[in-house]
Amino acid sequence: MLYLQNLSKFAGNSMLSMMKKTTYLLVWLIFITIDATVSGSGIRINQLGYLPNASKKAVLISESSSKTQEFTIHDALTNEVYATLKSVCLWGSFDKYNSNYILDFSSFKKEGAFYIKAGNIYSPTIYINKNLYISTTDKLIAYLQSQRFGGDVSGGWWYDSSNKNRNIAVNATVTYQLLFTYNMYPDIFNDLVDFNGEKQPNQIPDIIDEAKWGIDWLSKVNYKSTSIAVAGKLASVFALASDVFSNFYPEIANELTEKSVEIYKQAKLREINHWELNTPDDIMTEENWKDDMQLAAIQLYFLTYNPDYLQDAMLWGANEPIPQWIFSVCDKPLRFYPYLNWSHFLMMQVENPQIKKNFQQNMNIALLRAKLAAQDNPFNIGISLTENSNNKITALHNMCFAYRKQTGDSTFIAMEEALFNWIFGCNPWGISMVTGLPENGITPQHPHSKSYIETDKIVNGALVNGAISNLCLGNTELDKQIYDGNYEKHQTEWAVYHDHVNDFITNQANIDATASLLHLLAVRQANGEKKEYFDKNQYESGGITRFNPENKQITIIFTGHQDADGYKKIKTTLKKYNVKAAFFFSGHFLRKPGNSHIIKKLREDGHYIGPATNHYFKLADTNGIQSISIRKTAFLNDLRENYAALKKLGISKQQAPFFNPPFEMYNDSISEWCKDAGVYLIRSTPGTYSNLDNTLPEMRENYFSSMDIINRILQIEKSNGLNGYILQFHVGTNPARKDKFYNHLSTLISYLQNIGYQFTDLFTVSDLVSNPSEIQADQQKKVKK
Repeated sequence: MLYLQNLSKFAGNSMLSMMKKTTYLLVWLIFITIDATVSGSGIRINQLGYLPNASKKAVLISESSSKTQEFTIHDALTNEVYATLKSVCLWGSFDKYNSNYILDFSSFKKEGAFYIKAGNIYSPTIYINKNLYISTTDKLIAYLQSQRFGGDVSGGWWYDSSNKNRNIAVNATVTYQLLFTYNMYPDIFNDLVDFNGEKQPNQIPDIIDEAKWGIDWLSKVNYKSTSIAVAGKLASVFALASDVFSNFYPEIANELTEKSVEIYKQAKLREINHWELNTPDDIMTEENWKDDMQLAAIQLYFLTYNPDYLQDAMLWGANEPIPQWIFSVCDKPLRFYPYLNWSHFLMMQVENPQIKKNFQQNMNIALLRAKLAAQDNPFNIGISLTENSNNKITALHNMCFAYRKQTGDSTFIAMEEALFNWIFGCNPWGISMVTGLPENGITPQHPHSKSYIETDKIVNGALVNGAISNLCLGNTELDKQIYDGNYEKHQTEWAVYHDHVNDFITNQANIDATASLLHLLAVRQANGEKKEYFDKNQYESGGITRFNPENKQITIIFTGHQDADGYKKIKTTLKKYNVKAAFFFSGHFLRKPGNSHIIKKLREDGHYIGPATNHYFKLADTNGIQSISIRKTAFLNDLRENYAALKKLGISKQQAPFFNPPFEMYNDSISEWCKDAGVYLIRSTPGTYSNLDNTLPEMRENYFSSMDIINRILQIEKSNGLNGYILQFHVGTNPARKDKFYNHLSTLISYLQNIGYQFTDLFTVSDLVSNPSEIQADQQKKVKK
């Protein structure tokens, strides 16, 4: 737009001097981004992040003998040291790593983006936030939707994502996991698409749409020709579906109950013929099936409360009291399947105390065995790394949680956390095992999947098979293949992983492991520090343009760079109507003599003060195309200087996590760079003209008077409402503009308050990050008590 081009035409003059100042930053970035593991060292973290009040651990690995007695935590953007901690535990030597340390930073509870420095070793960026798990389950469900098996015989999902191989046992297990997870935590699941995956809600959670897709195909399976293991899985999934679907598809609930009862009855009669239904040399053959029958029996018991099913469940459970894969060294895929069987957890729900106690003890024995294995490696991983190891890791995590939830016993919580951390990057390679999650993390770039092989497209949200030991690798077709790349220097006898498209052992996308991970993330979201499960803010190119439209709230923000003529009038108006606003100032404004008084008074009134870049140069043009002179290094350096100016006025980055771009122009790259630095980009809601209060009469058709702006705002309010809207104005404008909008601000606020709108501060309305001032006040209250 012409007015924006006119207003920003002077921005380029400051660019040259700013670019000169980026030289030192570039050198610094090169230094810290060179992987310390070139010398055989590195700090491994959970790249998805940590909750503020949760356990937080990292693992330092080094091929050389080294001593680490303390480490520091720095802000990811400003490099400010926030903490020096001595909570270091020497683990000792492991495989080719002579020095291994556990770095515990659980006492550090600030929210934001940070990194750890231990000697000359740096960690990747660490994210700490109360909203950590929001939308993560959506990504996994979207991945499953992308793996649907279509065509003439539609239904189910691909088991082998590289060749579209569909497997009944796996499909039944995935469907059961979806239903079970929803049944446990129904409040956390979103409705973003319809049954066919089109982006239009259908009043049914997306996880139920996927479960229905699975049930539709499984219902067509001729169960009489399947093994008893498969029949048990079918009976259990139909029984659970009958219960869950009663609220969504009541017309098929009874049919599913009847089908479950019939399949279970037939499976019991065919029990003695089980081995005749499998080929012993088939790698997909299951050696265990009594766990499947146990799950079917207990699921039918809770559906019908027929005591015969409970007796059956106890009998099957006594024959297989713990998962057999926990004791296995190199089992083939699906040999002991499913890896995660919820029957023992369900048996602990039975009211009979003796039954409950018996199965609690069984699970305790299994977890004790895993804990012994976990003590043998610094990552605290309690399994043998075989094919499909990530299935076992997610399964063991969910077992730890289920046991802790049911008994209140936290004996295995350290292993539980370690298993979670491993999946998202706390492993020898420092890679999250989930494609595209987190978005700004180190994730598989060359997965063994059909979509990537054919189109180079990576479908986000897939958990890959995971690492395998050299011992187990020797029994596979992958043993003689040679790979190169960044991860090869991290291979050990204990664990091997390749981010390579030809590695179908460790890097193949895995649907049932993804379904198990779905439960893992659902557990953490439901039991986290935040009880609002969805981010209802609206975004454009990664920047917030509107807050929750369900709430009758408005947020007012101001920006300032050169002029401040409206300060006194704005301050008086806001105080009169008890409105807490946000003010975004450039570094130039903050350093200008006399403006420190303005900042002080605004802070005293409880207003937010945040950055708008240091030199207020244009970041992108009106079409969102990245300015040719802007690079990530230059942008972050400029933003860093802005925060330095804020700090001199007593405002830390923790107190100012929201950023408003100059002229409200930005693009996906700018918002992504902000996210990397732990900063939230925000701009006004498009269409209100509020940000045009600085236009000048000589702009002719691009000039907007105060009444034009007010009329436009009220027109939108009348037609669509202003729920969640962000109105942005200027603290001061060019003297050539005589019609100052701040003289009309009182009229606008008074009218909107009278018709029921609340003016809400950024921390409250966004619900993205805790207000440091409130946290400090709460801590002071606790100290006084």
